[in-house]
Amino acid sequence: MRTPTLARRGLLTASAAGLAAVAACSKEEPTPAVEDPGGQAAEEPTSAEPSPEPREITITHVGDTMPGSYPNQMASDEGASFFDGVKDALTGDVVIANMEGALSTLEFDKCGGGECTYFRLPGEYAQVFADAGFDVLNQANNHGWDAGPDGATETQEAIRAAGMEVCGIKDEVALVETESGLTVGLVGFAPYDFYTDLRDLDAVAALVASAKEQADIVIATAHVGAEGTDNRHVPEGVENYLGEDRGDTRAFVHTCIDNGADIFVGHGPHVLRGIEWYNGKLIVHSLGNFGGGQNLFSTDGALGRSAVLTATIREDGTLVSASVTATRMDGDGYPQLDEDNGAFEDFNELAEDFGDAGVTVGDDGVLVLPSA
Repeated sequence: MRTPTLARRGLLTASAAGLAAVAACSKEEPTPAVEDPGGQAAEEPTSAEPSPEPREITITHVGDTMPGSYPNQMASDEGASFFDGVKDALTGDVVIANMEGALSTLEFDKCGGGECTYFRLPGEYAQVFADAGFDVLNQANNHGWDAGPDGATETQEAIRAAGMEVCGIKDEVALVETESGLTVGLVGFAPYDFYTDLRDLDAVAALVASAKEQADIVIATAHVGAEGTDNRHVPEGVENYLGEDRGDTRAFVHTCIDNGADIFVGHGPHVLRGIEWYNGKLIVHSLGNFGGGQNLFSTDGALGRSAVLTATIREDGTLVSASVTATRMDGDGYPQLDEDNGAFEDFNELAEDFGDAGVTVGDDGVLVLPSA
C-alpha cells in the first residue's frame, strides 16, 4: 500500500552545500575517557535504548454507497461485482463507507404519506461490503432509516453478522481495535433526531469527547449539507435543503475537531466539497457519490465524480500522510477509478472556500497542506 508523504506549500528546502556546512560545523572532538581514583579508565556510559517508533494507522473512507435498491433496482449478481473496479483502493487498517440506505426490506412510511425515495436491500448485501474490504459502515444519513426503526436494527445486525462495525447509532461510539494495538473510535452524525443530531452542538461535543476518552484516534463522519450541483461550496451559516434545516456545517465540523476528533470526513451533498486544514486536523467536507448501483444516483457531471480518501495518523493524532484516489461512477452507477482525475480539479477549485486554510491536491493525489 502506498503511503505518500504530505506536501506543504511554502516550505523551504536546504541546499546540499548548506547541509554540508552545517554537518562540518557540528563535528566535535571525541570526549576523552574519565579515569577513576584507582587509575582505571571508567566505562563510558552506554547510550539509552532507542525510543519505540510511534504507532500509526491508515484509514480509508469513501462517500455515499449503495449497490442497488429493493425491489426494482436489484443487481443481477446480487452485488458481487459492484466494487470490482475499485477494490485495489480499498485498503487500510480501517476502511469506512457511508452506506446510503437500509439493509432491510421492511415497509415504512417515512414521509407521512408523501412521495419519498427509499433505498433498501436485503440484509445479505452486508457481505458485499465485507468482501470488498470494508470494516465500518456509517448508518447516520437520510436513508439509514428507510426501513424504519426495526429496519435500522436489522441493518445493524446484518452489518455485525458480516464481521463489520456500525457507526452513527445515536449517542454511541463505534470502537475498532487495529493490528497495531491502537483503538479507533468512530462517531457518526446527521441532521435528524434519531441519530446524534449535528445541529445540537452540545450533543456533538459530548459524543466526540466520549470517543476521545475511549480511543487513541477519533474519526468523525457525517451526512451534512445541502445537496446537488448548486451546493458544491460550503457556505457560512445554516444550510437548508427541501425545507430541512441541515445545520451550520462549519460550526459543526469545527466542534468535532475542537472536542477531540483527529479527522473529519463528510458526505451527503452528492458532490465533492473542499478540504480544509483546521487546528492541525484534516476536514474533508464531502466525498460525494462513490457508487449507486443500478443507476441509483445521477452520474451527470459533478454528481458522478468522487474520491477515495486515504490518511495515515499517528497515535498522538498527528497526520502523517494523506492522499485521494479519483473515482467516478460508470453508466450503471458502479464505482470505477477515474484516469482523468476529475476529482483533483474539483478539490483544487473548492479549496478556495477556506482561503489560506484550503487544502489542494497534487498531480499524484497527495494532499498539499497550507504552509505552517
